[in-house]
Amino acid sequence: MRFRLPDDRVLALDDVGDRAGRPVVYLHGTPDSRLARHPDDGIAARLGVRLLAVDRPGFGASDASPGATRRSLGDDLAHVLDRLAVDQVALLGWSSGGLAALGAAPALGPRVATVTLVAAVPPVEAYADESVLAALGPARRMFADLAAEDDPAPLAAELASFLLPPALTGDLALEHVLEAAGALGREELARVPGAAEQLAVALAATVAQGPEGVEQDLLHQLTAGVDLDVVTAPVRLVHGDADDVAPPAVGHWLADRLPAALVEVVPGAGHHLLFTHWADLLARQ
Repeated sequence: MRFRLPDDRVLALDDVGDRAGRPVVYLHGTPDSRLARHPDDGIAARLGVRLLAVDRPGFGASDASPGATRRSLGDDLAHVLDRLAVDQVALLGWSSGGLAALGAAPALGPRVATVTLVAAVPPVEAYADESVLAALGPARRMFADLAAEDDPAPLAAELASFLLPPALTGDLALEHVLEAAGALGREELARVPGAAEQLAVALAATVAQGPEGVEQDLLHQLTAGVDLDVVTAPVRLVHGDADDVAPPAVGHWLADRLPAALVEVVPGAGHHLLFTHWADLLARQ
């Protein structure tokens, strides 16, 4: 589905599952698109969930928003929810989609019943905490080191070019997904038939509107200003204890600063627990 926003941009989403069910807005990671979810939408239908999987601005089929802030995604979602006649939703964000959910929630206010963050990556402020830094794996630790030293705008553009290989064919996208997932991520994806292929399709769709959305998203990840104390909805932070991209220390750091938050640690799970625990995550919205 495509929705024309007041500033003439288009926001795209998939409206799947049970149309009469509990509305859940799903926010993908980076670089990804609305397609970066469990490949079986029938799970949502069976659980009575109306899944609204959104392409964030500049990703997939959604137009970029040059002046976007962390909060403005919430304004976009409010317009779309009005059009769909949906009064209240749960927000479900994976990886950097977790930070997007935290940014959007204040703009939606009481329309947000709950927020669930799955393997949410750290906001840049968290890198000042030694317990968070010590829990990060080499790749995310390098990201933290770069964030401390470089001007965020050119760094975001450089990282976007690294995350998005040129000429993303299907085979190349799948190769990139599997390489980026690491050994544990590949094992988690292998446990869900079609998950790796779904992520490859999602990655290939990421840059349909160009790299601007990825660059802007990375810039938000590299820039301070996450306003946590205005997130009034209850937040559930789900982390795998084997995730070195978004370890449980990130969840605890966020929970200490959110008005109402609970951390859940999943034994043996890594960054791709969204796929292996999809049904449970949806059932508890």
